[in-house]
Amino acid sequence: MDTSQLIHYLNVQVDAIQGLIKELDEVQVRFNARFDEFKVLHDAKLDELTEKIVEHMAALDAKLQAAIEERLPEERQRIDERRQKVRETYLPQRQEAARQLLEKGQLQVAGLRKINPELDAQEEGFKTEKAQLEARLAELNDEIRKKSRGLGVVVHFVSIFQADRERQRILGKLEVINNELLRVRREWEAQRERVEKSQAELQEKWQLESIAVARLQAELDQLDDEDQREDLALRRAIRGVLDDLKEPVPTSDPDLDAGLQEMINLNVQTDDYHAGLASVGGMIGLLRGIQSGLGAIHKSVEGLQHEETMHSAYLKPLSFSLPAPVEAFSKQWGELAQRFADDAVIGEHPTDFCTNVQPLLDGPLSQASIEKMFNDLGAMIQRATANW
Repeated sequence: MDTSQLIHYLNVQVDAIQGLIKELDEVQVRFNARFDEFKVLHDAKLDELTEKIVEHMAALDAKLQAAIEERLPEERQRIDERRQKVRETYLPQRQEAARQLLEKGQLQVAGLRKINPELDAQEEGFKTEKAQLEARLAELNDEIRKKSRGLGVVVHFVSIFQADRERQRILGKLEVINNELLRVRREWEAQRERVEKSQAELQEKWQLESIAVARLQAELDQLDDEDQREDLALRRAIRGVLDDLKEPVPTSDPDLDAGLQEMINLNVQTDDYHAGLASVGGMIGLLRGIQSGLGAIHKSVEGLQHEETMHSAYLKPLSFSLPAPVEAFSKQWGELAQRFADDAVIGEHPTDFCTNVQPLLDGPLSQASIEKMFNDLGAMIQRATANW
């Protein structure tokens, strides 16, 4: 294998790994989509069961009650911290943002009103000058018409010529004034449109900030009420305990037992999705690391090829003998891409994905296997360049 063939081999490996990453990306997208759908069901059941337990605390197993009681102080502290943040940071920030938006809008309107008299004064000045010039133009036109009757053209030639020259100057001035009037009116229209557009945007932002202020104020009002704080802490403690529940907990209420068992099943599925997402993300990261390593070797071999070309007169062509373990390592990409091609099916079974991936991470894609592959490639290049 010469240098060009080795570069081609490395390119093929990088492309094959990219193909596998593409398949795993699609699996990851499927996992995320399915998990988002599942999370809605999970959280709805969690909310429903939390409310049910609030009403049936006495029916709970002592162990479950103890777990809720143990979690209460932590939730009380979090609520107190949230209360302080809302009062001292979040609400003032939103109120200030709303105030600034309102002030900015008022300044824009004031600025537009200031521009209006200025442009209006310009327009009135141009209109007055225009009226005067038009009156003078009418006089000149009348004068020229009267003096041009019969032999008047000959008798009044000089005065007609002078009047016509003045008339042309006036026409030129009128054209300039008309252009200025058009400019003033366009400038006013552009300023008005700009301010109206900005006002609409500011109004929308101000409304959003006002809604945020109202929500934060309502939340603060609730958090300032001691009874409501305690009720919220209890619900959060129950919700947290239920969200972590993995083992059956008997109660004196059969319906509650069934709900708790369903919650346990949903929590286990949540863990499965988390494991699947972590597994596919870890696999993609591992493959990108291998890609990067092969890319570095590719760059190094390109450097060797450049040296080989530049100094071909006294450097013999390099010859590489690909180690069998490296060749075996590189043959797995196509098979793995096929294995993970059906993202629709794989996306429904995150546990199966983890089960299939773990042997790879323990075997052909283990840290030891990857290091050996790169060490073998490095040793191969060292052997090929030893006599240079």
